[in-house]
Amino acid sequence: MLEKQRPIVALNHPVRPKKTRPPRNNLLLSLKKNDLELNFYSNLDPELMNKLLEKVLP
Repeated sequence: MLEKQRPIVALNHPVRPKKTRPPRNNLLLSLKKNDLELNFYSNLDPELMNKLLEKVLP
């Protein structure tokens, strides 16, 4: 029996979308006063951080 000859073709691998990472949450400020310890990270709203600092620091 005669078979048809076909060229060898490379198969394309499926392209997976790259995973998107959330932005890093970097430590901006670490504050210790008496028994209170506060750590402020980059995703904290600056206005909220200021309000907290005004209450903690005289």
